[in-house]
Amino acid sequence: MSLREVKKDRTRAMIVDVAFKLFGRKGFAATSVEEIAAAAEVGARTVYRHFPTKEALVLGGFTKMFEAAQAALHACPAGTDVPELLRVVLESDLRMHAENPAHLRAAAEVIGGVRSVQAEFVYIRVVHERELRQAIAARIGGPDAPFIAELAVAHASAVFTLAFREWSESDGRIDLRDTAEKGLELLRAGKVPLPAPLS
Repeated sequence: MSLREVKKDRTRAMIVDVAFKLFGRKGFAATSVEEIAAAAEVGARTVYRHFPTKEALVLGGFTKMFEAAQAALHACPAGTDVPELLRVVLESDLRMHAENPAHLRAAAEVIGGVRSVQAEFVYIRVVHERELRQAIAARIGGPDAPFIAELAVAHASAVFTLAFREWSESDGRIDLRDTAEKGLELLRAGKVPLPAPLS
């Protein structure tokens, strides 16, 4: 990473730190970009250069997480089986979470209370999961590949989403990795009920 990129990442992190502190004190809606810029001692244009909207600022950690997962998936060698691909994606998510859990937890709180942020989060997650499905389906091949990939990604996404919610609601007291692994073990053991056959 070049010195310029390091400085850019440092500035982004500082802006996010300041913004979440202001959101915690004043609330998301009552905090302006200009206030964030002043508190971070940068210009408003600098904030907008890094984050085009306040919603993007809140969701920056999740956007970075999704991008890292895509990169990890595409780095897997040809012939990697689907269970391993899904493990790589989950490991990437857990690694990105471990880098800055406080920001992701703060973002989750804003997502839960602000509709515009929630809507933007749903959108970026839908796009992310669609890209995962397409990448995995391409590796599977065959007429059923899209359907199989969609079911596989839905399972993995549900495990991480549930584990993250449990972790967030516990104020970070429970272990995210252990909770995710518990969900995977229940799925592998067939202990998660499925609908009975349709008549």
